[in-house]
Amino acid sequence: MANFDVIQLNNAPYDYLFIATSFRSSLSDLAKLDNVVSIGQGKILVDFMLIHGNKKNRFVECNVVNDACQRQSIKIADYVDENIRQKSSSFFKENEQLVKNSVLPKALQYLITTGDAI
Repeated sequence: MANFDVIQLNNAPYDYLFIATSFRSSLSDLAKLDNVVSIGQGKILVDFMLIHGNKKNRFVECNVVNDACQRQSIKIADYVDENIRQKSSSFFKENEQLVKNSVLPKALQYLITTGDAI
């Protein structure tokens, strides 16, 4: 899971936030989670900011059963809590080099690293 960073969340409805750290990150990488986190059953949120930018398809959610993402449950997240967006924003500010190495336009990279695109 080198293409994702994992942040444990302490609030519903998600157990973990997975942040894509490379343009090579994909949903198929999430097929088996047992070597990264052990949640048995739950729900994860995936942030694809470095791939899609701050668009509607930035956040994707997935149900987890037996440490595996259930492909049939994958969908674009309808609503993402402001606290989760702040955690993601903090991650990108702390990992500015990931943003600068992304495929995103320079103007958007600047907004992300300053925390203006949450």
